[in-house]
Amino acid sequence: MLGFFFKKCIYNMDNSQFDEDSLPSFIFPKAFLDQIFEFTGSTEGNRGFLLVSVNQEGAPTVYAQADSQIIEMGLRKALEKYLLDSEEAEHYNGEEPIQ
Repeated sequence: MLGFFFKKCIYNMDNSQFDEDSLPSFIFPKAFLDQIFEFTGSTEGNRGFLLVSVNQEGAPTVYAQADSQIIEMGLRKALEKYLLDSEEAEHYNGEEPIQ
């Protein structure tokens, strides 16, 4: 019978050594964004993506990459439709849409 053994490693970091405010701002690595781009579209010329995230300060960050302006416009239109549909769904659920 084969088995795997993992050594348990415990590292107790002294909280006084950890300063959350001194961490550098996180950004997605370019290689990661390039890989996402490569996974989109079926051929060169019709690839693109929009990625929205929240950074450490709570501010939205938008990453976008597209093969052409037409693809970028299509992504923006899809995002616009998503936002409108989300606001409409909130309205139907009795919630006030975000102003």
